[in-house]
Amino acid sequence: MAAYLKIENPGVCPPEGFTVLGVSLANTSTNNGVIGQFGSGNKHAVALLTRMGLSPIVFSGNLRMDFSTRQQNVSDGVANKDFRRVVVKYSGTKNSTEDLGFVVDFGQIDWDDVDMALREFVSNAIDRCIRENGDWSGAKVEVVQEAQVRAKKGYTRVFVPLTTEVLAFYNNLGKWFLHFSSPKLLDKEILPKSNRNIGERKAAVIYRRGVRVREFESSETESLFDYNLNSLPIDEARKASDWDVKHACGKALSKADKPVLTALFHRMVSSTEPVWEFNFDTYSMQPDYLETSEQTEAKRKVWQESFVAAAGKNAVLTTTNDRSCERLKGKGYSVVQVPENFVRAATLYGVQTPSMVLTADELAHRDVRAATPPFEEAVDKVWELVCEANLAEGKEKPPVKMFSSLSDAGAQLRGFYRDGVVYLHE
Repeated sequence: MAAYLKIENPGVCPPEGFTVLGVSLANTSTNNGVIGQFGSGNKHAVALLTRMGLSPIVFSGNLRMDFSTRQQNVSDGVANKDFRRVVVKYSGTKNSTEDLGFVVDFGQIDWDDVDMALREFVSNAIDRCIRENGDWSGAKVEVVQEAQVRAKKGYTRVFVPLTTEVLAFYNNLGKWFLHFSSPKLLDKEILPKSNRNIGERKAAVIYRRGVRVREFESSETESLFDYNLNSLPIDEARKASDWDVKHACGKALSKADKPVLTALFHRMVSSTEPVWEFNFDTYSMQPDYLETSEQTEAKRKVWQESFVAAAGKNAVLTTTNDRSCERLKGKGYSVVQVPENFVRAATLYGVQTPSMVLTADELAHRDVRAATPPFEEAVDKVWELVCEANLAEGKEKPPVKMFSSLSDAGAQLRGFYRDGVVYLHE
């Protein structure tokens, strides 16, 4: 006996929700957690599954819809092409057949995986539950036998033939939807890692309003967290760009709570293995221009306290190529090294960095000491020339000190004037 995946929700979806492009009532809702916004998901799903020979059976209350195709030739006077136009057969409360306004190839470049269609059907079931009852818990997804393919009054039901791919989606349902695996985390942006990857990779798994969007595939570095980003921009294929994902994750991390940031800093302290989060850019983690000063100050406090909790009061966050590490250690500080972009972001939140504990000379790797007689004589000679030219303007000769320093990219500072003192390189 054939088996099907059943996706069910209370409330009767109008048939136009499956047959007319752009029709969606979910995008009119003000309820938190509603997923839909485009009005194309069910139609894309119908086209995709029908194209793959898995035509769904849909019940809107007692109205049954069976989808199939018919051949149609279209000519523009230059070329002819055959299309498989999607057809719906109604039965139950009405009996008719209707040609729909799209073909099975609709969206085929982007909509190319059975998982995408099933994700849409489940998302829409969740949306209707939220709109109907205020929460998503009425949505049901289960495997049933062919004899159970039937209507239920007051409900919408979608049945998809059970193939290996469809069964795999069902077995990974908790990885596709936080609703079915971690409902308590639906209001959290940053999630603890919890075997959400499909496959062996440990890259960041990205959700939007609890619905899986993607794994961050362009990076082989494992992530410390997964992310559930309510406002992540997605396109009609429900995809998000690398830049949008990474930027949104950085913004989420910038306003994370103390346990999350402490875990992040602890990873910096305890392991030499990097994680994906270390490479977030400073721009994404900086304070938001819409924040109030109180909000920014609250974030600064969390960042500072989290760093101290993970690394200790004498820890200093610095870059992986910072030449001042030995100097810091010599002054009794422990050094935590991460990429420069993360150090710049942490500096914005007052986390202890070299600039907070070293002097300007120490940061520039300069050792300053009292001048020897030849240096004093050199300044005396120059000052005599200044006075002879009447350029001293009544000022006293400045004191002189000497310094040594490392060259910087092949350049060597020979001397400078600061706070009324002449400094000469040895």
